Amino acid sequence: MMECPSPIDGMVWPARPLDDYLGELRTHGYTVVDGLIDEAALERIKTVTVQQIGQLEPAPPAFDDRFGVPHGIAWSQDVCNAVTHPAALWVLRAYLGASNIRFCHQPAMTVLRPAKDLIGQFPEAGWHADYPYHPDVYPDDRWQDDAVYGVQFNLCVDAFRPENGATQYVPDSHLRRRWPPRAFNEGGTRMGTAPHNKVMQMVAPAGSALIYDSRTWHRACPELNVSGEDRLAILNAVCPAWVRSMVDKQAGTERYRASNMAAQLDPQVRDEIEALCHADRIPPPAGAPVILEKQFVGPRKIQI
Repeated sequence: MMECPSPIDGMVWPARPLDDYLGELRTHGYTVVDGLIDEAALERIKTVTVQQIGQLEPAPPAFDDRFGVPHGIAWSQDVCNAVTHPAALWVLRAYLGASNIRFCHQPAMTVLRPAKDLIGQFPEAGWHADYPYHPDVYPDDRWQDDAVYGVQFNLCVDAFRPENGATQYVPDSHLRRRWPPRAFNEGGTRMGTAPHNKVMQMVAPAGSALIYDSRTWHRACPELNVSGEDRLAILNAVCPAWVRSMVDKQAGTERYRASNMAAQLDPQVRDEIEALCHADRIPPPAGAPVILEKQFVGPRKIQI
């Protein structure tokens, strides 16, 4: 077991002992780790993200959609600090049972636009588990493995609330050890009505992280962002360092290298960014599932 870190002077820190969050994650496959980004850093992240959105071509839609703002670790020191917070990384490493972990895509700043035409609608589809538990890459006969090969680490730049489209999920669904059934993606999601009678939303304060087992059934729900405002989050798919990347990370690495961001970072943050975002994967251990290279057709909605 890796030694649990203590609060660091001058660094915002979670309110509860880190073992509490790890215990929740092990019991329920889900926890909210609070106190990872302070208010001043949140405001700086929002400001620079708006500037980056203004440079996107083509311009993203204003309503009824979500999109990614790539290369956050190249344009925000605060993003680098957030994704390497030692409290969160300890929880992630302990849950995966691996000290050597990696992000399987570069940290993805994601914007959920406010709903307009989608208000009152029930779009079909969207239910999934996260990487590496995708049916096109993960072997069907390894879903029953006791080892955990993926955990999602989503930092809330804005609070996740029911009225701004907080992610829908099925509590404890990671225990079913399978991809969501077809019926989950048919007819739209009506929370409280079968087959979605157990669906809840991932509610969390700004500056916290939603950390959940990648086998958890969940869905983005843009139709529920009735707040009239954007909702920002930084998405990270975290795996043991032997798991192949979900996407080619080289473009993000090149942008980071060209940005001079590394020179601005604390050495510990810089070292973690190198290991999580840029290091090559290591050879898999004996008996590990064979995870295939993911193939994408057409442009991705979230640029990562």
